[in-house]
Amino acid sequence: MAHCQYCGQPIWDRYTIFEGKTYHDACFHEHVVPRCAYCQKPLLGYHLIDTWGNKYCEEHDRQYPHCAFCNRLIPPQQQTHGWDDYGSTRCPVCRATAIETVEQAQPPFQQCKQWLAQQGFRFNQLPLRLELRERAVLIRLLHGAVNHPLGVTLSSQQIQGGYVLENRVEGVAVLQGMPATLFAGVVLHELGHAWLTVHSIDRLPAWATEGFCQILSHRYYTGLNTPEARYHASNLEQSRDPIYGDGFRSVRALAEKVGFQQLMETLRVTKQLPHQ
Repeated sequence: MAHCQYCGQPIWDRYTIFEGKTYHDACFHEHVVPRCAYCQKPLLGYHLIDTWGNKYCEEHDRQYPHCAFCNRLIPPQQQTHGWDDYGSTRCPVCRATAIETVEQAQPPFQQCKQWLAQQGFRFNQLPLRLELRERAVLIRLLHGAVNHPLGVTLSSQQIQGGYVLENRVEGVAVLQGMPATLFAGVVLHELGHAWLTVHSIDRLPAWATEGFCQILSHRYYTGLNTPEARYHASNLEQSRDPIYGDGFRSVRALAEKVGFQQLMETLRVTKQLPHQ
């Protein structure tokens, strides 16, 4: 006689077999069947599972917006007042750690600079500042070169007789309202640009420049090794962008070949990537 895998009692009449196990129909429908994370309907047929393990009805993928930072769905009950104030749709998980003010951002900003110092980065004691900006401002600072920017390096040029005499780094500006882990990764990316400028490494192709800066974010994420950090690291690894994605993979392969410290030192001294 078969026994229910949920309650352990004998099965005398109707039953359900699920994933090779037998259940009373009532036990299965009340306690075992997976349910949609958003509407709680039983998921007896085809359904979707997101990166975070949330199972949900296929139609919700078209009905609800996705979080701009973690790709979770945001059902109506989670779309509270001000949920997309900064031009980005945010889920409650990302909103819970969001960096909203410069005062709130200062401790993690200082931690990012300390992390870079431990990696051997030096900025010649420049008093780098941090700004939090809405997306429209970042687009304007980048002259529209990027559709969905998360950050930009703040710099100015000293020009004389039509020639650039000096590039001066002033700090970084990043998108206001990002969750803490992504905030740190974006700050490190932009500080990578700042380091390249401070050391006059300004003749690299775009893929090499962005790839190097992406490496910094990726090293931070993998060292942190939290679910959020692994998600953002995976996004860098899987990016199909020819500059940011291919550039990251190319520079990462080079760093694995020669060592990251050697890569950084070669850049600093020769202003070029090491020869492959």
